[in-house]
This record gives sequence, C-alpha cells and structure tokens, in this order.
Amino acid sequence: MLKLLLKKQLLESFRGFFVNQKKNTGRAREVTIALILLYALLLVGVIGGFVGFLAYSLCSPLAEAGLLWLYHAIFALIALLLGVFGSVFNTFAGLYKGKDNDLLLSLPIPVRYILASRLLGVYLLGLMFSAAVLLPAYLVRVIFGGFSVPALFGGLLLILLVSLVVFVLSCLLGWVVAKISAKLKNKSFITVFLALGFIALYYVVYFKGLDVFNEMIANPEGIDGEGIKGKAYLFYLLGQIGEGKPLACLVYSLVIFAAVVLTCFVLDRTFIKIATTASATTKKAYVEKRIAMRPLWLTALLREAKRFTSNAGYMLNTGLSTILAPALGIFLLVKGEDYAASLLAREGVTPALIGLGAACLICFAASMNTIAAPSVSLEGAGIDVIRSLPVPTKTVLLAKAGNHLLFTLPPVLLTSLFTVVALRSAITPGGAVTVFVLPAAFTLFTAFYDLTIGLLTPNLHWTNEMTVIKQGAGMLIAAFSGMIFPLLAFVAALTLPLPALALGLLLSGVFLAAAIALYFAVTTWGVQTFENLS
Repeated sequence: MLKLLLKKQLLESFRGFFVNQKKNTGRAREVTIALILLYALLLVGVIGGFVGFLAYSLCSPLAEAGLLWLYHAIFALIALLLGVFGSVFNTFAGLYKGKDNDLLLSLPIPVRYILASRLLGVYLLGLMFSAAVLLPAYLVRVIFGGFSVPALFGGLLLILLVSLVVFVLSCLLGWVVAKISAKLKNKSFITVFLALGFIALYYVVYFKGLDVFNEMIANPEGIDGEGIKGKAYLFYLLGQIGEGKPLACLVYSLVIFAAVVLTCFVLDRTFIKIATTASATTKKAYVEKRIAMRPLWLTALLREAKRFTSNAGYMLNTGLSTILAPALGIFLLVKGEDYAASLLAREGVTPALIGLGAACLICFAASMNTIAAPSVSLEGAGIDVIRSLPVPTKTVLLAKAGNHLLFTLPPVLLTSLFTVVALRSAITPGGAVTVFVLPAAFTLFTAFYDLTIGLLTPNLHWTNEMTVIKQGAGMLIAAFSGMIFPLLAFVAALTLPLPALALGLLLSGVFLAAAIALYFAVTTWGVQTFENLS
C-alpha cells in the first residue's frame, strides 16, 4: 500500500511527463523519455554546470593547501540552501492540505501510510535539489583531489545527511504554518510572512557563515588553529564528513537522525488533526451597499489578483521578486557606492557599462517572478466556468499577463529608482535611462513569455494546486529559461563592440519587440488554444 501511495504522489508531482494535458491522454513512451531527459538536462546542465565550474575553481587550490574539508563544507551549505529553497514552500500544501485528503482518509488505509508517502515525497524533492549540487562537487573532488575509501564513504554520507536536514527544515516550517493557519484568518499572508521570516533567518545565518569563511581565507594559516575552530567548529566538522572523519560522521549522524525521528514523531501525532481541521471562519453581517459597475478588463484583472493573493504557495513560488527586487535596491543604497568605486577602479569598466550591468542585475531579479506561467493551469476543472461567462477570452488572457505586471513592474521600477540613487556618482544620465528602460521592457516581455509557456503546457487535471505551481513543466521551463535571458544580455554587454547606452537601448528594443510579438500570439493563437482546453 505504501508503495502505491508513493507512486501516486510521484506521478501527481510529475504528471506532465506522462499525460498530455490538452487531450488528457497518456503520452507515448518516447515523448515521456524525451521530456524527462529535457528536465534532467535543465537540472543537471544549469545547476550541475554552475556547481561543476565553481568546484573546479576551488578544488585544486584547497587540495594543495590541505583544506578539502573546507571544500566539502562550502558545497554542503550551497546544497542546503538550494534544497530548502526548492522544497520548503510546497510542504504545507503538499503534506497537510492535499485536495485528496478527505478521499484518502475515508478509505481503509492506515493514516501512517498516507503520512509516510507524503513525507517521502517531500524528502525525495529535497534530495533531488541537494544532490544536484553535491554530486558534481564530489565528482570534481575525486578527479582533482584524489580518491580514497574514507572520502567515498564520507561523500555519500554527506549527501544523505544534507538531504535529511533539508527534509527536517521543510517539515518544520510546514508544520508551524499548518498549526497557525488552522486557527487564524488571512492564512495566505501569514504563510508568506512566516516563510519570508524563515528565509531571512536562514540568510542571516548563511551570511554570518560567509563572514567566517572570509576570515578563514584572510588567515589561512590559522584555519586549523583553536581561534578559527572555536568560532566555526560545527562548520569545520561538517566539512570533515566529506573526508570520512569518524568523529564528524558520528556526531552529525546522531544529531540529524535524532532530528528526523523527532520530526516524524511530531508529524505522526499532529497530521490527522491538522489535515481534518476546518479552516477558521468568521460571520459577517450583511450591509446593503451600492456597487459600481467595473469594466470587464478590470474585473478580470482583480480576479487574477485575488487568486494570487489568496494562495500562499502561489505567492511564494512565483512572486518572490516582488519583495526581493526592492530588497536588492535597498542593499545597493547601503553598499552601492563601495561597489561602484571598486568597479570603476577596474580597467575597461566605464560608468555607462556599470549602468547597463545594474540594469541586467535588476532584470535577473525580476525574472524570479513567474506569476503568469501557472495561471492557465490553475483554472483546473473550473475552466468551463470562466469560458461560459460573457467575457472575451482575450480579456481573460490579458488579465493573466496584467496580473504578472501588476505585481512585478512597480517593484522593478522602485528598484531601478533605488539603484540610480545609490549609483548616482558612478553612472551617466544615459546609464540611468538604461536602468529604468531595460528592466521595464524585460518585465513586459516575461509577462507574455510566461503566459505563452503556460498555454503550451497546460495541466487542468491536478488534485493539488502545488503540482502546477511548484512542479509543473511550464513553471519549471519559465523559471529556468527566464533567468537565462538577463545572463545573455549581460554577456552581450561584455562582448558586443557597441557603446553601453546604444546596447542598452538595443536590448530594450529587442525585449519590447518580443513582447509585442507574443502579445499578438496570445491574442490570436492563444485565444483558440484556451478555448479548446479540456
């Protein structure tokens, strides 16, 4: 039974690989294999390639200095960061608030089997992301750092322990949110604030660790001394696991396995209560009032905005740039002058180039918003309702793109303003124009690009919204490919023999032209596609 439940959980998470969402029929085996290979290529090629390059640049110098433990510790923290970021947000909805909870609990299936299948799903997702970092790092360590049996054991154990820490952290946050949301109103915003608080705490700890790491680099002869080990002894032991040191392996294994057991015990005691607890409701007295008619486009836009703000998973997984982009601007207000001065001191760096680079950085921050990508799939089985209303399909689709712009463009422009103020002494007026125009054009492009991806990869037959928000094929394609465009723009800025201002305006024109082309595609082909979905 547990095997069947786990298979159901995994098939639900990766339904797009096996089912043609437009026809609701099984895909051919060749197509399924091709889609899986494409997904693996994105995961291994993008993440693995970046990690492999970083590992290659660090392994040999640290191996020569006898600091391979530091190499393992660095990549363990990177894997922990990516694993938590990749799995933590869907734990609450996937673990406690699955749409099939009532059905499964009504069947003669032990509750622990249901819980175990959900927990294994959470663990495997975290393992996938953390292993995407640690496996390439380990292969580079074997090639350039030498092979040994203790290191082989330690490397495999490190992958296991990091994945278990990701599992514990994801379950902990999901449990806290579930306990709170069962009692309070405005659960979506509470979930978002708690998750952002968790992220902030995590990054504080992470950057504190980075400061210790910088101190180690500045004082390499004292890394093994009592001073450094006294400040970061747990960090030191974490790296020793990768080299198979018995003390480090034993200490971390005992602590982490104890945390896993405690997590499973708490979830076992609280799962049935939280999964079956009705949401808190409040009674409102009816007050008669006049309601003014709204234009159809505004009504459709507000509908999309309400759906976005009422779903914590939707906000967290597709709208982080709404908060993180202004946070980048505030960071530049604090540190921008120092960075600008150091950049201007480099040969070949001009004020115009700094402005173009800052614009590309803002575009990269904006690319983390993918609000329009899952919006078509989120219509689900209720898509016939919206199609039965006297609202043109074109208006419905443009509202989805408009919702993306509503929550992305204002923060992006605010970030551009902060950036111009922070770098006012280092960029030209033309560079300031680029900082505003290029991110705005890119945001307009991503709104229609993500919507197009959503129309190409619909999934209307989900049982859990997080399936399409977190793991949908379109969502993954939009998230990964959206980050590539700003990187290509930055590469163009470094390689093309054009003045920075001219290149910035050229790139803005390219994104704007692409946005216009996608607008016409959405309002013609997209309308027919949406009307034929079933």
